[in-house]
Amino acid sequence: MWIKTLYREWIGRFIFRKLNIGIGAALLIVFLLLGLVVYNNFYSILEKKELELLTFRTEKLKIQLLDIMERFKYDSMSLYQNSNMQTSVYELFLPENIPANREDRKAITELNYIKNVMTHMLSRNPYTSAVMMYRLQDERLFVESQQQKYRVNPSYPYKQFFESFPKTYQHPYFGSSEQLLAPADRMLYIVNPIYNPTSIHPEQVYGYHLVTLNTLTMTNEFDSQSSDYRLIIKQKDAMLLDSRPDGQSDWNVSDDLISRLTIDQYQIEILGISYKSNLQSKLSDIAVRILFILGLSWLVCIIIIHLIQRFIVGRFNQMSKHFKKVQRNPFTQLMPVNGEDEISDLMLRFNRMTQELQNHISQVYIAEIRERNAEFIALKTQIHPHFLYNTLESLRMQAVISEQPFLAEKLYHLGRLYRWMLQPTDDLISVQEELAHTTYYLELLMLGKSNRIELRVISELNLENCFMLKFTLQPVIENAIQHGQLEQYDNPVITVTIKRESHLLFIEIHNNGKNISAEEHSRLQHLLQTANTFPEQHLGLKNIHERIKHYYGNEYGLSLPENPSETQPFQLTMIFPYKR
Repeated sequence: MWIKTLYREWIGRFIFRKLNIGIGAALLIVFLLLGLVVYNNFYSILEKKELELLTFRTEKLKIQLLDIMERFKYDSMSLYQNSNMQTSVYELFLPENIPANREDRKAITELNYIKNVMTHMLSRNPYTSAVMMYRLQDERLFVESQQQKYRVNPSYPYKQFFESFPKTYQHPYFGSSEQLLAPADRMLYIVNPIYNPTSIHPEQVYGYHLVTLNTLTMTNEFDSQSSDYRLIIKQKDAMLLDSRPDGQSDWNVSDDLISRLTIDQYQIEILGISYKSNLQSKLSDIAVRILFILGLSWLVCIIIIHLIQRFIVGRFNQMSKHFKKVQRNPFTQLMPVNGEDEISDLMLRFNRMTQELQNHISQVYIAEIRERNAEFIALKTQIHPHFLYNTLESLRMQAVISEQPFLAEKLYHLGRLYRWMLQPTDDLISVQEELAHTTYYLELLMLGKSNRIELRVISELNLENCFMLKFTLQPVIENAIQHGQLEQYDNPVITVTIKRESHLLFIEIHNNGKNISAEEHSRLQHLLQTANTFPEQHLGLKNIHERIKHYYGNEYGLSLPENPSETQPFQLTMIFPYKR
């Protein structure tokens, strides 16, 4: 009950308070929807960019793995090639070439040669952390690493490890291990058997050539932070690398961003994963900023609306008090008028009405009173153009005083355009003047729009000495903007080419907007050539064409090109007599 009482006392009798509450609620809803749209769009853009970055990183890793494989295969093939000074590494793995004593000179020379070969392999392969060669005959292991900290792990069963590989021609073999070298680091390894290349028996293996890839290096290549991303490398069902093994394992039902690539010839699958939870956490600060900015904007709008309405209500209250005085005494003194806005104009007109009312009361005959009343009603509905000129000029001066040159310039253009449209001048004006006021119109049309339309004029004539029918170019430009849908295209341009041929003045208008079809071109050409057009076929270009023909003659008017291209935007030519 008390709510109804408060509403009736503070809101119900005041229309502007109702309006203020309605506008505030509407603005709140609009700002909330705007914030939601901005947040969703920003999230969509961020998610798209994140997926592009994830795909780029995954593709980069795939290229690196393919490069590593190509280099490894090249190194494996080089083991079978003889140099000018040395035998091939393969020959050192044959049973008849193995030295009996590891301490003799032949064994030391062999060790140095193999180490030099492995060092050369390491220098050519920046992604390889270590190179290993294992000889089955004497169970000897050769190791060379990029980092001196890696060495042979004495507790690792190398014999069982190498003998576990299948004796087939399907190689190289992939795997991962944490104990392959000391200290224990998880590494990926690639293995190729060393066998007799001339034999048809794949089980005749003399040793193995192995390279290791440090998984930490690969993970850092994928993401140096390793907090928002996860890298998984699998071969068939075997897990070779998982940068976050404690995370989710089934990615077929995940909502996170996933980039999945495969290396078919090696049956390797690479999964790059970005967690949406981390992505959403990045947006939390942005969401707070959006809400703060929109909330502050809403509050500023409410304050501005309240101040404006308070100012307007104060002046209306002044008018209301004066109305009551006039109601009691029609011969009350006139209301004081301040300012030059719409309310001031309303006060002036009420004062005029009061004066007319006093005159009417003073009249003797009712007929004269009625006649005066009719004139008064006609006077009330009339707006003198000079008042609008003065109002626009006053607003422009206020903008200049307030140091708002952009607003002042647009008000100046609007005043010039309005004065030019209503002033009783001759029908013929210079082309320069028509272009100037068309430019004013275009500037006002583009007000508040980001995709501005450029009006480009090309002519070698003195346009001040060329004349055309007034108010014929601006409607054509407006038609080009609307039907060409220029505001939907990047860098929209309307080009006006003015040239003279003998006694004729040609004004060619074309734009880079929507293309015109052959059917539309035929329809426009038919309408321009038809003598009379019915109301249901009303066309702005037709009206301009008829005006020019009526003023100058049938040989003048609008013209369309005969054979337009299907990919050519709309073009139009205006034909006037050339008169200086």
